[in-house]
Amino acid sequence: MIGILILLGSFLFFLIAAAGIMKTKELEQENRLLHSYMRSMEEFYEGIQSRIEAVRKYRHDLAKHIQTLEALLEEKEQDDGVKEYMEDLKYRYEELKKHEFCTDELVNSILTIKEEQCRERGIPLDIRVQDCIYTGVEEVDLVGLLHNLLDNAIEANERIPAGEKKGVWFSMEHNGEEIVVGVKNCLKNGEKFSFTTKKTEKEEHGIGTKIIESLVEKYQGRRQYAVDTEHWMFEDEIRLKCKR
Repeated sequence: MIGILILLGSFLFFLIAAAGIMKTKELEQENRLLHSYMRSMEEFYEGIQSRIEAVRKYRHDLAKHIQTLEALLEEKEQDDGVKEYMEDLKYRYEELKKHEFCTDELVNSILTIKEEQCRERGIPLDIRVQDCIYTGVEEVDLVGLLHNLLDNAIEANERIPAGEKKGVWFSMEHNGEEIVVGVKNCLKNGEKFSFTTKKTEKEEHGIGTKIIESLVEKYQGRRQYAVDTEHWMFEDEIRLKCKR
């Protein structure tokens, strides 16, 4: 009997040790993935900052050229070449402003990038954003939140067969002391909804989902989502308390 107890004790110790080793390996793998994910997010953030600077410079240069040409036209009443060139610059300036969803340059840049991705993939994207500066949330957190939410919506649409309805609807506003972000997207008919990705980068997608959850917790927020299996739509709403 004592021998059996010793054997069982040894076996139990082995199971506990093995479980501990497996858990340690899982944590190490998750840490590696998190490090890789954060590095890619930093690169994405730096790219956005570069984009903001480039757009800001382009807008400033256009405005300066227009002012210079207007001054020249005042001196020369008839100069069709200069006038035509100035009108072209004005048109380009107005077109640039049309692609601005709001005055918050960071939010605007993220949405412009996602709009380009949706256009390339043939996914209709409707964006409705309150025109304001979204203060109270750190820039890197705002990038992580919007990037992951819209990536999830785009991924879901990519699984929908050609010919079937696709679409992403995005909204964002300041509501009192909260920033409210809403994302609605089409789902593949009959697909069982899950936050687990269908792509090969499953672990990395899981990290993205955890980032969203951690941000909701960090900003003492709330998250509500629902799946409409009649129309095959997914709706997600996140409220973050603004830190002052």
